[in-house]
Amino acid sequence: PGCLEKFNDVKRRTYRGVILKINDTMTSIDVEKTLEPIEGAASEKWAATVKELPESDCRFLIYDFEYEHQGLPKSKLIFMKWAPETAKIKAKMIYASSQEGCLNSMEGIGRQLQCTDEDEAEYETIVKTLAATQAG
Repeated sequence: PGCLEKFNDVKRRTYRGVILKINDTMTSIDVEKTLEPIEGAASEKWAATVKELPESDCRFLIYDFEYEHQGLPKSKLIFMKWAPETAKIKAKMIYASSQEGCLNSMEGIGRQLQCTDEDEAEYETIVKTLAATQAG
């Protein structure tokens, strides 16, 4: 319920994003952090968001991703599974198996992504992925 509420807040742009964590007993997905709107270029906002993700543990990130496509400003609600190479195998497996259940309750996700390191989470890399799936 808390996750869905925060997801809807991101859709309404109350927050620019929300970081979700599977709790220690692995019984629920909880809101770890809400990301307040900040000023700056879209790439700077994204870089600040990626810095919030742990270096060696998995997370889910829901984010209102802003970018430009064919000269027009766009935004897409993305769901990213962050599973760094240094995360424990068990954590990676639990996040992988929990992703679908989490997504099923969230209508309006424009794109699902999986990133394992900062290179895959680079702003331009994500823009290219989104632009490749953009119709028109």
